[in-house]
Amino acid sequence: MNTTLAADNKKYSFQTALSLYNQHAFAESANAFDQVLSNSLTNANLCYYAALANWQCHRIVRANQLFTYIVTNFSGSQEATYAQRMLSSQAKKTQVSETTDNENELPATIKNGLPSDMRALLQTDAGKAVLKQFMKEQSANLEVIRNAEQQGTLPTHSLLPQNAPVRPQHSTGNERPFSAADIARDGAGGIDQSRYPNCWFEASMSALAQLPRGQKLLADTIRYGLTGGYIVRFKNDGVEYKVSEEDMANSGIYDKALWASIIENAELKKFPNNAGANGSDADQSRLEIGLGSITGCKAEVIYPSSCDTQELSAFIGGAVKSQNPIVAATFGIPQLMSVTPLVIPSHAYSIIDFDPSKQLVTIRNPHGSRSQRFQLPSDPQHLEFEQLNDGLFKMSLSNVQKYFHSLARSFI
Repeated sequence: MNTTLAADNKKYSFQTALSLYNQHAFAESANAFDQVLSNSLTNANLCYYAALANWQCHRIVRANQLFTYIVTNFSGSQEATYAQRMLSSQAKKTQVSETTDNENELPATIKNGLPSDMRALLQTDAGKAVLKQFMKEQSANLEVIRNAEQQGTLPTHSLLPQNAPVRPQHSTGNERPFSAADIARDGAGGIDQSRYPNCWFEASMSALAQLPRGQKLLADTIRYGLTGGYIVRFKNDGVEYKVSEEDMANSGIYDKALWASIIENAELKKFPNNAGANGSDADQSRLEIGLGSITGCKAEVIYPSSCDTQELSAFIGGAVKSQNPIVAATFGIPQLMSVTPLVIPSHAYSIIDFDPSKQLVTIRNPHGSRSQRFQLPSDPQHLEFEQLNDGLFKMSLSNVQKYFHSLARSFI
């Protein structure tokens, strides 16, 4: 089996590669794991982590090669179970994509309603990628329109985004395209993290979108650009990040809400390839950086497995009751191997609500409608876990201690 060796001359160990993975330095982690693998392919856990690191930095062919190797050579192991799930999930996505490709034309009703500049944009590679994603997600509704066109009737609703604000005719560059009320209408549901490994930021944005003060902060972050597009300015950051329509098309970001797509595009410019996501000295939690970059406030961090349920309840309850943002990060694969899969390893989530009487925390995956769903068969009454829609689920405090490595909150 061929392996991709690290491009540099560093000598890596499994622990070094794992540390890089936990820091979300996925490309370097993948190189490190592959170097370790060049000496040994007999460890299922090592192979699985190598596959995950490659998958996270979009080296999909290499990742699938390793997933397949694990399924073939470590049959019956928990790693093989996880690897098969990854392969099956990707196969389903490919099948959906191929089905969508057969219907690669927009219905005339929609196409004819597009302005000429947007129709031209859809002829570019970036525009085609955005269109493909749109058609995949709206396939059922597009079929309704096609049938209506054939029958001579039209649906009464529109599939095109209706939340694009109208730019003032004489803009000075100071006008805000979105109000707090606009953000509130979408709430956390406006965020759907897609192909970029920036869950630490998307979870923070999702948490803030649920809160009145957070909604104002997000709205105040965006204004119109003087020469078109938008300007995003993060708290305590003197840099102005310009986000053009071309930027949004090229990035392939397709959040449900336009304001979320604009802010995420600016985040990619502020933290390219997650550079600086652990602070200037690389000694901070990404949860801290995610909250701080939007709120401008320092975050407080605790570790659920190191505190009792009373302390954890007070930490979560205090943030929820005072309507302040709180986010959480899960453990990695090694710590979660022995428990029922209920969360994505090494992933950030938003805490949306807390019921102290039932000791249940409502949590949201920033993947939103694209979120992987889980179930706990041993808990039919949903006293410990309940899967909801749009990435939401409820989890007991005791399970939060098992599954989540750290929590961070800011008072804004």
